[in-house]
Amino acid sequence: MLTSRRLLNLVKYTGISHYRHVTTSWSPIGTAFNGLFGVPELTSPAGFEIAQERALNETERLVERACSSPPGALTVQTFDQLSDSLCKVADLADFVKVAHPDPAYRDAAEKTCLKIGTVVEKLNTNVDLCKSLKNLLDNNEVLAALDPETRRVAELFMFDFEISGIHLDEEKRKKAVSLNVNLLDLNNEFLIGSHLPNKIEKRVLPDHIHHHFTTDRNFIQISGLHAECPDALVREAAYKIFLYPNAHLMQCLEELLACRNELAQLVGYESFAHRALKGTMAKTPENVMSFLQLLTDKLADRTAKDFEMMRDMKLKLNPRNARVQIKAHASIPMRNIPEPS
Repeated sequence: MLTSRRLLNLVKYTGISHYRHVTTSWSPIGTAFNGLFGVPELTSPAGFEIAQERALNETERLVERACSSPPGALTVQTFDQLSDSLCKVADLADFVKVAHPDPAYRDAAEKTCLKIGTVVEKLNTNVDLCKSLKNLLDNNEVLAALDPETRRVAELFMFDFEISGIHLDEEKRKKAVSLNVNLLDLNNEFLIGSHLPNKIEKRVLPDHIHHHFTTDRNFIQISGLHAECPDALVREAAYKIFLYPNAHLMQCLEELLACRNELAQLVGYESFAHRALKGTMAKTPENVMSFLQLLTDKLADRTAKDFEMMRDMKLKLNPRNARVQIKAHASIPMRNIPEPS
């Protein structure tokens, strides 16, 4: 049994550090790609820059058209094309940066995400672009000629301008863009950091559980909770080491939250939650909390019964310790749960 005090003392002594160098190899399917997802440029990581530049060139052309066209359906279509030209590259890059086995692809995709994200934030505070859309929405005659779907799309684009601070003076708009770009960096850093393995010296853990983890010379990498492993000692080690507090990641989170709050207040919202929920079904943070509290109250009795059932199952597995711990609940054999009547 790994006692908390013993393990934490050893962890502090060995100094857990985040470790990103994870080696992988291509599968036969991976080597057969003729460009990721059918995009011919992406036969190599350098293709992301090509796809990115193509999207940005298309963006410049569409911005010019949107600003020079008279109010009408073409304006909304141009905005839609503008969004699509950026998002189809950004969305692909956003997936590849976390899912691709090759670090070169991940790094290239990450750079593309940040570049296009920066451009999007600048467009969201582009006064000329906003004016072209506002001219359409303020023209009742033109608006009446649009179908409901097109009108709704136009309203959603205007909403993006409003929550991005289009109403601010030039200096504050630039500040809003700077904060949004900083948020992109912080979000990315925190997301990656949250999923990185932790490593610890081999000697800290019992030899008979080493094979459950990845080894790196004198260290063992813990890359997840191993919640479904039947060995309680493995689950305990994984839980305590993988989730061991990381000062750098906590600092990143604090900076991220502070940046969100500063941005929200700059553009006129009480908090980032108020900004994020505006225009959604939930509408306000108060509604969200009311819903969560209602859900908690409604599920309390059912949850208590579930835990009682898990305690009974745990008692059969280990009569000396029937306590259901966070790190253990996923490993309890679900086959013992009776079928619902």
